[in-house]
Amino acid sequence: MSTDGLTAESRPPGNSESPGQATPTPTKSATSNRDRMQTILLVAAMVVLPVLFVSLNPQYLSLGNIDSMLRQASVLLLVVCAGTAPILMGSIDLSVGAIVSLCAVCAGLLSQELGQPAMFLVIPLGLLLGVVNGAIVSYIKLPSFLVTLGTAFAFAGVALLLSGGFPVQLASGTLTPFFRQSLFGVIPLPLVYAVVCWAVLIVFLRRTATGRFIYAVGGNERATRLLGVRVRSVKTVAFGVSGLFCAVAGILVLFSTTAATPDIGDSFLLPSIAAIVMGGTPLSGGQGGAARGLIGTLILVELNNGMLIIGLPPAAQQIVQGLVVILAVLLTFDRRRTDVVK
Repeated sequence: MSTDGLTAESRPPGNSESPGQATPTPTKSATSNRDRMQTILLVAAMVVLPVLFVSLNPQYLSLGNIDSMLRQASVLLLVVCAGTAPILMGSIDLSVGAIVSLCAVCAGLLSQELGQPAMFLVIPLGLLLGVVNGAIVSYIKLPSFLVTLGTAFAFAGVALLLSGGFPVQLASGTLTPFFRQSLFGVIPLPLVYAVVCWAVLIVFLRRTATGRFIYAVGGNERATRLLGVRVRSVKTVAFGVSGLFCAVAGILVLFSTTAATPDIGDSFLLPSIAAIVMGGTPLSGGQGGAARGLIGTLILVELNNGMLIIGLPPAAQQIVQGLVVILAVLLTFDRRRTDVVK
């Protein structure tokens, strides 16, 4: 079966509020122009923010602070990758933070019992947890929002049980230099690993049949099913990919902090969703992708770090973060494709 028509740029027809009335969709040229404008705005924001914060505090561009930002970006980028595939389908994975926490705790315990190389066993664990999410959503046919909200509590409970409520220390070992050192003394190696994973996800979504089916499901699930696509399998794979990236993020955050707590991944959930939406992937699914998620990630890290370094009060930081999320939705939400907004 050909999949040439099931791409990010062309949604399957038939997305309508009623069987007899199709919702108008923008032309390909209009979509390209909008995407180009969004990219320009994102790049401009990524350049302007450092200039603004440097003018307020020159320490913003110190080598130590840059290294800190890049290491923060490495973990957040992986969580952004994790959340992208479900959102492309019009679903959402609210358990990404809990999976990161559980995998980080398990990685710490494995490093203590079997040595640091054993930590990579959490990668199939993350994949399994994601598949569980996907199977419940696709085969039992429950809303992804509620399913992943429930599994988030469950996974967090398991992490709490395994850790006993105390931080799980990373055991020393031979892998530590591969996560602590920097490439050319400037680029932290964790960021290199995260960018490689990000590139793999882009290839998966753009160059494989399953990746194109993920776009198609987000564009119009009913039409995709009528074309003979095994939609339930596609959904399961998408959530499995999410869990896999969360596991890698758990390993990176463990090396970054040297100790895993049962809630260590919670702080990445909302920023990851904001970065995905800011990168041009609307919550309605069907368009966007992982490519600009990197820009969204860097913008959020720049913003959060800048607000800290200039001493902005925590309450003001939360207000700014909330406004940024609303602005991101405003820039990516296409009202021409939706007659009713709920």
